[in-house]
Amino acid sequence: MRKIKFKILSVALVFLFAAFLYVAVNNAQKGSDDEMYEILTDAISRSAVQCYAIEGFYPPDIEYLEENYGLVVNHDKYVISYRVFASNIMPEIEVFNK
Repeated sequence: MRKIKFKILSVALVFLFAAFLYVAVNNAQKGSDDEMYEILTDAISRSAVQCYAIEGFYPPDIEYLEENYGLVVNHDKYVISYRVFASNIMPEIEVFNK
């Protein structure tokens, strides 16, 4: 009887530990995704400002920043809304997770 209780307790502890690890890894992944989102948003803004400082106009689209300023965007993971009103006004930049 005592061996059965010990085995049940051991199995329960293993499952509990596995569930804890799953939650911990999932939370770490979410934190990493949130940080990558912030980094991408800041990188797009900085690249646009750098373009304006060097060339005197804000870039017409994201592709221009990728080709000329080394911006790297994971288009499989993010959708970027880049709206330009005028070449001398900072564009509206929004980043969305797919």
